[in-house]
Amino acid sequence: MVYAGHQFGHFVPQLGDGRAILLGELRDRAGVLRDVQLKGSGRTPYSRGGDGRAALGPVLREYLVSEAMTALGIPSTRTLAAVLSGERVLREEPLPGAILTRVAASHVRVGTFQYFAARGDADAVRTLADYVIARHFPDLKNGPSAYLEMLNAVIRRQASLVAKWLHVASSTAS
Repeated sequence: MVYAGHQFGHFVPQLGDGRAILLGELRDRAGVLRDVQLKGSGRTPYSRGGDGRAALGPVLREYLVSEAMTALGIPSTRTLAAVLSGERVLREEPLPGAILTRVAASHVRVGTFQYFAARGDADAVRTLADYVIARHFPDLKNGPSAYLEMLNAVIRRQASLVAKWLHVASSTAS
């Protein structure tokens, strides 16, 4: 997925998932829509010269961190599967390759909106906002100021998420 954002202290109008590809959406047993993504399966349009592959170590680390964050009550992606790819991934040295299948409530980022806004594409921003409202905030859909209410809801969720991160960081720093 394409997005924009700040990297190395500067706004970058186009970034993207260089080694992750969104497969689509599925409903879980509770009927909740989830995104399913592969990470490390190969090049994407945003790989920027990289191979799009993942080594086993980072795949296992992401699995462990996502499970730890979930156990700590911090919303995160969840690992559905981690498998060896059968390929060697060349980093500083050849490493066993792996592919992570992960699920999340969504892979839409603030930067997804920034990407279209940076291009002045108000129609795309509106379409994305309509999608996010329909998927994540359906109770706002028919409100008189649905976009503003969505923004406020996202701000509250982001603030809560950052507070949870900081709480864990301050607890582990002591």
